Amino acid sequence: MSSMSTLSTMISALKSSQTALNTTAHNLTNIETEGYVRQQVLTKESNYQTYGTNSVSSFSIGSGIDVQAIRQVRDTFLDQSYREESGRMGYYEAQAGAVEEVETILGETEGEAFSSILNDLWESVSELSKHPDGLETRGSFIQNSVVFVEKANFIMEQINDYQVNLNGEVISQVDRINEIGAGLDELNDLVGKAEVTGGNANDYRDQRNLLLDELSGMVKVTYREEADSTLLVNIENVPFVISGNYYEMDVAQAEPFSPLVVPNWPHLDRTVFNFSDPVSSAYDNDIGSLKGLVLARGTRSADYTDLVDPKVYNQEIEGSIIMQAQAQFDNLIHGVVTMVNDLVAPNTPVTPGDPTYLDTANAPYGLDGSQGTEVFVRTYMDRYDPTSTPAGAYNEENASNIYSLYSAGNIEVNPDVLANYNLIALSNERGSDGDNTVVQSMLDAWDESFSTLEPEASSRMNFTDYYVGFIGNIGSRGSLASAQMENQELMSTQIDNQRTMSTGVSSDEELGNMMKYQHAYNAAARVVSIVDSMMERVVTSLGTVGR
Repeated sequence: MSSMSTLSTMISALKSSQTALNTTAHNLTNIETEGYVRQQVLTKESNYQTYGTNSVSSFSIGSGIDVQAIRQVRDTFLDQSYREESGRMGYYEAQAGAVEEVETILGETEGEAFSSILNDLWESVSELSKHPDGLETRGSFIQNSVVFVEKANFIMEQINDYQVNLNGEVISQVDRINEIGAGLDELNDLVGKAEVTGGNANDYRDQRNLLLDELSGMVKVTYREEADSTLLVNIENVPFVISGNYYEMDVAQAEPFSPLVVPNWPHLDRTVFNFSDPVSSAYDNDIGSLKGLVLARGTRSADYTDLVDPKVYNQEIEGSIIMQAQAQFDNLIHGVVTMVNDLVAPNTPVTPGDPTYLDTANAPYGLDGSQGTEVFVRTYMDRYDPTSTPAGAYNEENASNIYSLYSAGNIEVNPDVLANYNLIALSNERGSDGDNTVVQSMLDAWDESFSTLEPEASSRMNFTDYYVGFIGNIGSRGSLASAQMENQELMSTQIDNQRTMSTGVSSDEELGNMMKYQHAYNAAARVVSIVDSMMERVVTSLGTVGR
């Protein structure tokens, strides 16, 4: 073996050791960098040169060592598993968060519970039955009615505001998804340029994988890497990041006249999510916090009229935590309000099929002789229309006109009754001091079944049981969502821990590698130094002989 070939072999060892040292130093430098994956140098023996053979073996001499690649220590199966479980965790986290917020607004977990306000109203009616003509009992009933209405309006306002906040979160996530798409497209370009020129693109790949981890928490993604290192990404089976570009996601109006929006693909003119199938693990579509937010929020503000048609309820209301809470809560408020109003201001048609008017033959009287004064009024519409023919027709509730509904957010206690308790119509005869017949009818109606929680449910409930069932239904949905979220969080954490064990940088391991590569470098350098001395001695000696 010549001195030059030995020198060439040692130089290859020096270069490979230097590359390994640089890689180890790079690992240690990025030990706290989010998303960084440790790198390894893969080496391979260079080709052997054969100078002769015998009956046993050939006489071959190695020509050194070559660096084959600087690879990332990743497990693609763990990456894929983590992203799927992380996406499911995001979905159930959004669902659980919505339920928790609704429970907080209702005050059942902390603060003043609406159940106590409902109970106070019932007790004031019970006391009123004992002294229907007493200003104190009348005042107590009206004041509890004021608290009931104000709390009902406040709760509905808070639920509506939260629905708008969720809408803002949907828009923010869509914006972030587009930012990630732009980032992945740019990183695809950087990875391709680096690897085409023989450079190391691992740091760009780390950034790309970190963005992919974030994206998978928001939407269901599938992806693959092409031969040219371009990462192609699909969202809900629709191409998102393609070679050299990405498709922006947009938002579109969820329903006509609704301020809420849904994610949309403008280039396809279709929504991102298809809710034709139930969202569950059985259909493998319970993935992504964006879907969880859209489904929990719903497409519009709901009210009690959405519980009339089972088809509307099943298709539009049942899947949304917020819309279901709005409709079922409003149904309770509407039931209480109309029960009281229909007793103190009953209506009857003049002839069957015609508009209804105040039933003057049966309407009770106030202590001042007035008849049919309602306790609860609509904020923007009177109970009776003075312009009708004949005048005084009842303004019917109309689902297409929210201002005509006795709904939470659209009701208040009659200002006239607030100013004069004598107007409360509780006497069956004009001029009497009042009797408990009307009030007893209220108490009887309170205990009678008035509605079911869902249109196709079989058991009807009274007001108290209805509210208990309403809260129980919300609690059940919350418990289920929380349990699934915790399960998914545990699974994703376990998978991520497994990923970190292989991808994370260990300072002890890297310091050990550094010592190993440093010794290898020193050994190669020592051989180079010796060969250099030998060659210098030979050259010097040859020069002396020549003189």
